[in-house]
Amino acid sequence: MWFPKGTDAVSMANEQEAKAVCAGCPALAACRAWAIETRENSGVWGGLSEHERASLRRHGRIQRKRTPLQAFASIDDAYRTLTEKAGSHVLWTGGQEVVIGSVRMSPNQVSWRATRKEPPVGRVHKGCKHSRCVRHLVDQAMRDARKATTERSVA
Repeated sequence: MWFPKGTDAVSMANEQEAKAVCAGCPALAACRAWAIETRENSGVWGGLSEHERASLRRHGRIQRKRTPLQAFASIDDAYRTLTEKAGSHVLWTGGQEVVIGSVRMSPNQVSWRATRKEPPVGRVHKGCKHSRCVRHLVDQAMRDARKATTERSVA
């Protein structure tokens, strides 16, 4: 058995290490059965995390594994680490969310705040067709201005 300290990358790596120890244990099946039957809700028992045991009880199977969110001390650290230049684009190489301090942020939010002084107005959307590009972003103020320009040119 092993008790986790959190869901950050280090804790998740420790959980995987505990599962590897369980894999070689002769009591794995008995330990797993006991943890499921008694609804043990903490730690790794019989090679399964509490999340996996709960999934087995609810669905009769283990659902997909959690992927820990990457955590950074600052927006600039995340942007420098998770972007790469590709011609006129800046491509996001990370996941769908990161944690900055204790705040979850999308790639668009990180990129906007790393490259602009003013906060966005409304939601930040991609402004180009490249799926991973975080250079060409638009906020609500930019979309409104673009719409007004288009309406004037049509009139």
